[in-house]
Amino acid sequence: MQPNNINEIISARRSIYPREFTGTVLDEHVISTLLHNANQAPNHHSNYPWRFVVITGDKLAEWLQKAAEIYRTETLPEKFRQEKLDKITGNIGRISHAIAIVMHRDENAKTVETEDICAIACGVQNMYLSLHQFEHAGGYWSTGLGTYSPAMKSYLGLEDGEKLMGYFILGHVDVKRTEGHKKDFRKFTRYL
Repeated sequence: MQPNNINEIISARRSIYPREFTGTVLDEHVISTLLHNANQAPNHHSNYPWRFVVITGDKLAEWLQKAAEIYRTETLPEKFRQEKLDKITGNIGRISHAIAIVMHRDENAKTVETEDICAIACGVQNMYLSLHQFEHAGGYWSTGLGTYSPAMKSYLGLEDGEKLMGYFILGHVDVKRTEGHKKDFRKFTRYL
C-alpha cells in the first residue's frame, strides 16, 4: 500500500487566476470529475444544498459581457474602476469553463443556512483538491462577476430560494504554481 499523500495535495492547493490561463479548453472529463467530487461533500441531513450551472462554449463570452454590464450599471461612480471592467472583458477567450455555485434552500429544510453554506464550501474545496490530478487544469472561486446582483440571478435562471455563491473559474495552464506563503497554524489556534 502506498503512503497517502493528502497532506502534500492540500499544501500544494493554489488558486490559479485567468491571467494565467492559456485559452485552451479543458476536457469535459475534468469538469465532470470536479462536479462528481463536489457532490461527495458532507451535507447535513443529506439535503445536497448545492446546484451547479456550467457555463461553457459561446455562453462564456455572453456571461462575461453580462458581468461587465452589471459592473458598469450597478457600481457606484466613486467605486467604478475602468481597469476592473477591462479585466472582466479581458477574460473572454481565456476561461475554459465557469461553474456557477448556487445554494438551494428547500423551504422545508431541516438545516440552517449556515450549515448549507459550510457544505457548499466543502464541495468547492473538493473541486480545488481534485484539480491536483490534472497537470494543466487550474481554477479559483470568485465572488465577483455579478455574484450579488439580481440581474445575474435572473440571467442564470435561478429559482426563488436559490442564492448565487460565486463561480469556480477554470482554465488550462502551462505550469501550475504550487509555492505558497501560509502562516503557521499555531498562530490561529488555542486550547481550552
